[in-house]
Amino acid sequence: MKHYHLLPGWTPEFALASPMYAPLRHLAKHFNGFDQWPDLRDYQYLLNTWPDTINTLMGKPLKVVAQDGKPGCFEEHYAPRIFKTGELQTRTKNWHDFFQYLTWFIFPLTKAQINAIHLPYAQQRIEVTQQRGRRSPVENMLSLFDEGGAIIVSSEPFLLQLIRDFKWKELFWQHRDELEKSMACITFGHAMYEKGLAPYIGMTANSILIETNQDFFIKENAQQLQWLDKQLAALFKAGDILCKPKDLQPFPILGMPAWDSDNNVEKYYDNVDYFRPGRKGNHQAVLVKC
Repeated sequence: MKHYHLLPGWTPEFALASPMYAPLRHLAKHFNGFDQWPDLRDYQYLLNTWPDTINTLMGKPLKVVAQDGKPGCFEEHYAPRIFKTGELQTRTKNWHDFFQYLTWFIFPLTKAQINAIHLPYAQQRIEVTQQRGRRSPVENMLSLFDEGGAIIVSSEPFLLQLIRDFKWKELFWQHRDELEKSMACITFGHAMYEKGLAPYIGMTANSILIETNQDFFIKENAQQLQWLDKQLAALFKAGDILCKPKDLQPFPILGMPAWDSDNNVEKYYDNVDYFRPGRKGNHQAVLVKC
């Protein structure tokens, strides 16, 4: 595995870099013909021709616009602007913003819900208390998941409990065969997709654990994503289950079989600096049953 820090330039084959890009592969094909970075018009074209309109919770269709300068009022800040106008400020030649844009296609309901939840908290900070940097626990949790999140789905409760107990070697090595059949890791966060282009030991996702039945694993990828999108949107809308960062589960994402070319040997999982034994206190991450 290459451990480097500089992101590669544009490559239309980005979705082949790792199994973590599986959720994006049906989107990546729309950019196969580009030998240089697509521009914002290309991004908007895909939105315009997409079978289903992607809307904010205010009912505004998502549209790609260039990033502006410093906002002059609350409505011009990043999240309120998406909610009220549908305008997704996007930098060109930028992997982070490119993946942010793509994740709206695969999780439209959840992205819209997360965006809407941010608004009252942000307004309280920016307009009422004038403490822009003092985010609430809910905001921190949402940002951690939106940027660096993953969804771990399993039909075997004991696999999810191994994750909650930070028993990584037992999970990834001793139960490797079960992972193939009964557990899936679906990358959500656009920053996590960005990091995957320059992977490094230490990459850790902030994950939501979902227990479901085996039927999930016989669905097509598009059906899996649609089902997860509905479940996550409802989960965030409920507002009483995921409330703080520690409700998310740290997950050393490169431990997934084949997600790192070096992890096919047992000693890989002896690195306790990456596969850490746990967190202080007794608080375990939320486990959702769907």
